[in-house]
Amino acid sequence: SANNNEILQLPPSASVYQRSKHTQPKKDEQQLVVRLESVPAQPNLLVSFAASQSPMEEDASVPVHLSDGEIFTIPPFRLENDFGRSGMGEIERLQVLAVGLPGIPDETLFDTDALAAALEEEEDVLTETDSEAEEEDFEEMMECDGMPPLKMKVIAEGLNLRSINDKSKNKGEGSIVKFQMAATHDMGDQLAKGGNVRIRFRYRGPSPNRATEIWRKREVSLRIIRVKGPRISSLTFRSDLSWGSSYTPLCNSLVLQRRRLDTKPKWESSNNRHRALCRSHSSLSLQADECLKSVVSGDEVEHSILNRVGMDQGVHVSSDEVVLLMAVANETNSTIILSNRKGLVGGFEGSPMPTVRITSGVSVKIPVVIPRIDRFDENCEVTDLATELVARTALQWESEAVEGADGTEKIKRTGRVRIPSRCLREIIDEHKSFASRICKPPVSLSISVGGEPNQSEISLPLGAAIQVDANMTVQDWVPPDIVAKCKVTLEFCCAEKQPGNSSSADGGRMPYMWCGQLRRTVDLSNDEDDKSHLARIAFFQCGVFVVSVCAKVSSQDAPNGIEESWWAPHAKVVRVGELEDQ
Repeated sequence: SANNNEILQLPPSASVYQRSKHTQPKKDEQQLVVRLESVPAQPNLLVSFAASQSPMEEDASVPVHLSDGEIFTIPPFRLENDFGRSGMGEIERLQVLAVGLPGIPDETLFDTDALAAALEEEEDVLTETDSEAEEEDFEEMMECDGMPPLKMKVIAEGLNLRSINDKSKNKGEGSIVKFQMAATHDMGDQLAKGGNVRIRFRYRGPSPNRATEIWRKREVSLRIIRVKGPRISSLTFRSDLSWGSSYTPLCNSLVLQRRRLDTKPKWESSNNRHRALCRSHSSLSLQADECLKSVVSGDEVEHSILNRVGMDQGVHVSSDEVVLLMAVANETNSTIILSNRKGLVGGFEGSPMPTVRITSGVSVKIPVVIPRIDRFDENCEVTDLATELVARTALQWESEAVEGADGTEKIKRTGRVRIPSRCLREIIDEHKSFASRICKPPVSLSISVGGEPNQSEISLPLGAAIQVDANMTVQDWVPPDIVAKCKVTLEFCCAEKQPGNSSSADGGRMPYMWCGQLRRTVDLSNDEDDKSHLARIAFFQCGVFVVSVCAKVSSQDAPNGIEESWWAPHAKVVRVGELEDQ
């Protein structure tokens, strides 16, 4: 009972003291921290066309019409800074980048800091000479193969931040920027769906401190549209257009002359037939052995233009220049004008063609005279024929400006037209005689009439005879082992250029007669041989005649009957008249 009384004396508890949880693991609670930083007012760059007052939208796309080898000039843009309500926030630095070019992720075209540094160092990077050199490099880029299909260039002469940040509405030339887009000659279909090329204007405003830079950007998309342009459709070698060579009448006369000389009497045919067959069989066996040696030795391809002397059938003129007929087709919708910065477009010495005008949808054949290509270049290496020929025949073209319906002038299209190098290399590989047509000849020839080498024309009375001299030399570029395999035969020839009162066709007799040996085989291995030839010719009819010499070059490695014929570059003119006319 005593214990019960003690328990009843304890009052009831009002609350229970909670045990401390310091022994239990605690979770860190995330606390949101807001940091406020004061930033100066930032600029807002607006881009618009120079001819328009409305800024371009963010998703604006500018079409760019390009053909192979064309340089497209995009309409100029105007750059201005939108200060907003505060009227503050100037652009302190501006960069212009080309983004999305094939093979180049991004390329800086212009930077105001680079310009400022150059001005501080007193190096004017926009001098007239440097600009012209840069423009030539930009255009000549298209002459190289294997380059990216597109190249962009900025024309920012006079562009400065002062004009861009100018708050007045009278914007000067300092806020105008132009762009040019160039396509290579082998652009083709390398751009899928017009590409994804963009012009990015990257600019920076005031910074809160030196360690912080705030950059913004504005982009203009370019949509590449492939169109047709001018092209070189064909190239024809025309030796008959070589000035002063009288190529056509001499070739026709040479064919008749060889027929007469090769015609033999019946009593000689039986005796000489066996000898000719023996000679042909021995020559064929010898040539077969030489061909076998050539195949086994495995001559390198790059030396083929040196070894192919006397191995390609053809008739050429041994001059320092070659005449081509270059067909240029204008597939644009406007008239174009062809020009050449290195000289004339075409023509001859007496009738030059500095420019050529071609209307839309027309193909024109232009006579072009170019120097023959050396077999060796300046580094003593075998010349790349395709590269040299492409460079020597490349032309510039410019379309004529046409006024639109609103009286504004349309943009002129410009570019360069050249021979497709890939197609040209295939032709060179397939036709081995191409080197003989375009490269320097293996021999040089000169002819004189009456002992006057510098006299191109001479007058004779009817029935008179005159001496004709010819000299031949082998060019230095021909290797000695190739000279040892070659045989050269000199042959005189005469042709009636303008028939007189009594033509040979009426009388049935020859208007002239050679006195002496027409053909002479030159021994190239004999250094004492002066490699000359002479004969006399007498004229029995009045008229104008041309006299020349032909060198027939043949090689042991060539099949039987294959020979190269080289005419002297200038034939001599002989005027034959009656005695009373003299």
